[in-house]
Amino acid sequence: MDIKKDSTTANHHERSAGASSEQYLCSQHTVVTACDHSFLWGALLLGLSMRYQGMICPYHVLAYDLSLEDTCFLESIPGTKVFPTTRTDSRSICTQKPGAIATAETDIIVWMDADCIVSGNLERFFVCPDNTIQIRQRGKEENASVYRNYYSHGDSYGSIPRKVREQWQQDVGDLQNSRIERVYQTNCFVLNRSHLDFIDIWQKQMEKVIPLHTTGVYNSHSIAYSMTDESVINSLFAYSSAAPMTSEYLMDKDPDAACIHFGLNPKPWQHWTLQAFKVYGYVQSLLQWASEQNIALPQLPASFLNQNMQKEYRRAKYSAMYKELRYQASSGLRAGLRHLHLK
Repeated sequence: MDIKKDSTTANHHERSAGASSEQYLCSQHTVVTACDHSFLWGALLLGLSMRYQGMICPYHVLAYDLSLEDTCFLESIPGTKVFPTTRTDSRSICTQKPGAIATAETDIIVWMDADCIVSGNLERFFVCPDNTIQIRQRGKEENASVYRNYYSHGDSYGSIPRKVREQWQQDVGDLQNSRIERVYQTNCFVLNRSHLDFIDIWQKQMEKVIPLHTTGVYNSHSIAYSMTDESVINSLFAYSSAAPMTSEYLMDKDPDAACIHFGLNPKPWQHWTLQAFKVYGYVQSLLQWASEQNIALPQLPASFLNQNMQKEYRRAKYSAMYKELRYQASSGLRAGLRHLHLK
């Protein structure tokens, strides 16, 4: 994937690096994220990609237990404000998205996970048509992949399994019938201040249904809340009368101006996946640009060093082959067990 600087704004490269604090303050929208030290590089890459692409909206980072040095690295990116905090329980940081959202003072607030980068200037997409939350709904095949381990006899392929819906309806305790057929993805979404009461409901519901010991983004021990924060917000979209309506997600329509999510493990600052390798050259451009702009960064991880590129590519290739074989074997075994169960 050949990602270039956004061409919609003349000389945006120079403008973003030298934008005044007043320009950032005058923006009508804020991008927010959250990280701890393990996702420091993710938050840095997100901020660098925004400025590289000429975005001048404020960038807020809810920072969990970061050192002063880590904070300084983040705040060396223009227009970035770090909000230091300390973890008060062992739940994954993904359950703390409402806290990051609360730091914004603008009318439009954009959440992006700290493993996202942008491929162009996205600010024109930061809208909430008709007071909706702009969020991406998973397609039928993707929805089926999310729930492939939880389907029972009678569930429609690509739907939300009945036992998941039943638990959601019981826990939310509001509407009787689900308002959604497929789930929404929470790595990037756009809301406005009128939605903050709903975001508060989301936080309280996560505290209610996600156990304290849930340290990861995924919880394979919970059928209804396997996707943690994402599962909870979908339970509310499905069964809460307080949930806002949603609108079509816009940040995947133009490959030259998209939100790119490194959703798979490992993350690029650990090792590269074959999917993430498509933007390897772009990440190198971000690092080079940061150096030219005298933006302070930590020591580069080994996976970012050019001399390791071929080794990282081979590792990503073989890892992808292994995961595909394991997926096919697992899917075949489950299909066979379901067939036996139905006999």
